[in-house]
Amino acid sequence: MEWDLIVVGGGPAGLTAGIYGVRGGLRTLVLEGKVVGGRMTEAPLIENYPGVQPMQGWELASKMAEHCRRVGAEVREGEEVKELLVGEEKGVVTGKGEYRAGAIVLATGVRHRKLGVPGEEEFLGRGVSYCPVCDGPLFKGKRVVVVGGGNSAVSTALYLSNLASEVVLIHRRDRLRADPLLVGRLG
Repeated sequence: MEWDLIVVGGGPAGLTAGIYGVRGGLRTLVLEGKVVGGRMTEAPLIENYPGVQPMQGWELASKMAEHCRRVGAEVREGEEVKELLVGEEKGVVTGKGEYRAGAIVLATGVRHRKLGVPGEEEFLGRGVSYCPVCDGPLFKGKRVVVVGGGNSAVSTALYLSNLASEVVLIHRRDRLRADPLLVGRLG
């Protein structure tokens, strides 16, 4: 068997699983279909991670991946898992090959919640965005709308308030679910 442990997903949970796998004496492979860090890479500022000074999400993701590699895990980006092999022999199939392991950890992360409104797909990247850090400069001096009431939406609204001429936050409930600290920063 080429690996003791394969971790599918290179976000915070997957990288942590990779670190613990190596610490447990396992030959560990972490596979990430896109870039390590997952949605964390989109966070304009992460300031709620114990022991870490506030920094941009991509920066923390990079440090976590480097830590995982430094302890001995192999971390591969751009290698999406297409199929899980279960049964007597466990493994995964990617576009680049097939890997066998004694155990597999699934740490596939979260996805953007889409609204399902007309125009959402056709205007993606042309006014509709899910990544304020990536696309924020496109909204400089413009009026923008952020949909949601959780930490991600409020953080996005706060980030865009430094770029856009006006930010409107739309939420379906009468109260925001975001942390009170974030809500308190809203104007």
